[in-house]
Amino acid sequence: MHTIELIHPDGPAVGLVAEKLLAQIAVHVDQVAPGRRRFVVTDSNVHGLCGRDVATRLGAPILELPAGEDQKVWPTVEKIVQFLLVNDADRDSVLVGVGGGVVTDLCGFAAAVTLRGLPWVAVPTTLLGMVDAAIGGKTGINLDLGKNLVGCYWPPLGVLVDPLVLDTLPERERRAGLAEVVKSAIIAPSSLDHLVERWLGPVSKGDLDGAGELIAGAMRVKADVVAIDERERGPRQALNLGHTLGHALEAATDYRRFLHGEAVTWGLLAVLRLARDRGLLSTAEAQSWAGRLERLAPLPRIDDVCWEHVRPFVYRDKKRRQGVVDWVLPRLGGVVLGVHIPEDQVASVYEALCTLPPEGPFSGLF
Repeated sequence: MHTIELIHPDGPAVGLVAEKLLAQIAVHVDQVAPGRRRFVVTDSNVHGLCGRDVATRLGAPILELPAGEDQKVWPTVEKIVQFLLVNDADRDSVLVGVGGGVVTDLCGFAAAVTLRGLPWVAVPTTLLGMVDAAIGGKTGINLDLGKNLVGCYWPPLGVLVDPLVLDTLPERERRAGLAEVVKSAIIAPSSLDHLVERWLGPVSKGDLDGAGELIAGAMRVKADVVAIDERERGPRQALNLGHTLGHALEAATDYRRFLHGEAVTWGLLAVLRLARDRGLLSTAEAQSWAGRLERLAPLPRIDDVCWEHVRPFVYRDKKRRQGVVDWVLPRLGGVVLGVHIPEDQVASVYEALCTLPPEGPFSGLF
């Protein structure tokens, strides 16, 4: 079992990664939230796979939500709050979110606003949820104006990961989740590069032998960054690498075309090019990272999404300061924060991005 220390305002929290963890889910929930009455929220994708079984093992009432990014809206939060209150949840209860990043984002936000704050536990069932969405305490919902514009910081008491559930994940979902692993490796190559080199290809193809080690490594990178800067006033901004354009692509296509990791992959390619153009990376270094991203192809196309349609969402990024969007760019050995890039240069790189074949190769960008 891999154990990752997480931060929580009320004391220690923990991430656990172990095969067959779900078979002992009651033991592990008791470990991170002892003596609390449990409530389970899942979605229609996960309910029959493991959500219902988790609720049974916990002896908990369960709420099944429709699946999909379009559920990250106010009415779904209200549905979760109503479920908790109708079933007499109180501040000694714990909400257990079983599902991908949408479910954990919703559960964390609903827990934060119910009775002014209920504890919760994340049981992520997608690779994206395991390495990114469930770690760090960011919760929230989308608006028509953009992604995750409403939310708060409300970290879980525990993040409980069973890599074997990835065996049920469609290949496209698995590849998309690995984009966040590559992002973490760019941020902290000394911690993760060797694991990405060894396991990225096999895991993308469904070989899960090294999945636990890869997941735990990515979780540690994010947890370490969050421990330094929980509220994103400085170093945590590194985790936005690839997301300024990635979130914009998702919003510009009404959250219907891209899985989150697919949009982030396009975003990572863009910042690799921007970094190369500024001398932060050599062409060979940028191409090396792009080669890893090729293993996550094919991606949904972007050549029919014009810059003028994407632009408003880029410059409405929630991390902008005084109307200015600063970019996170990769460099050799890490990242550079707060880089101002003239809009015409961003637009030029986006146009170059649109010429790439979605199935790769991506080396032509450099």
